[in-house]
Amino acid sequence: MLGQKDVKSRILESLAASSVGAAWLLVMHSLKTLPDRIPTHFGLNGAANATGPASSLWILPIAISALYVFLSALQLVPNRLMNYPVKITDRNRNGVYALGREMLPAVKVCTLLTLLAVEWGAIDGATRGSLGPSFIELIAVPLLLLLGLVLYYTLRMRAV
Repeated sequence: MLGQKDVKSRILESLAASSVGAAWLLVMHSLKTLPDRIPTHFGLNGAANATGPASSLWILPIAISALYVFLSALQLVPNRLMNYPVKITDRNRNGVYALGREMLPAVKVCTLLTLLAVEWGAIDGATRGSLGPSFIELIAVPLLLLLGLVLYYTLRMRAV
């Protein structure tokens, strides 16, 4: 029988893997309708200030996939590769490492969702010629969730 942590971890891993799949599908579907040259960079006001080939959108799912692989590998050896926000001692080692292993899948999901939102914004911006009015809000949600998770786990690690 699966424990609650196992179920949560599997759900988060499914969300992360789905984000990667969605990134690839989004570009494959969108390239069919975009012109050959699209906006590739936007200024602070949301207006396009550089253009490039539509094929440059492939960089986004490649980056998302690479980050997924990196964060998945990090989950295998978090004790050695993570920088913890507390000093590791003999007394807190097991508790802090357990919290780190619990935190990584959630951080992975939030990070990948943020990049997926960036990809969606880039494709939407390519269609419109400028960033959409809800782009900042779309990026802010997973970023705020990510910051909240890190703060939550940092406080829990300090309490161990």
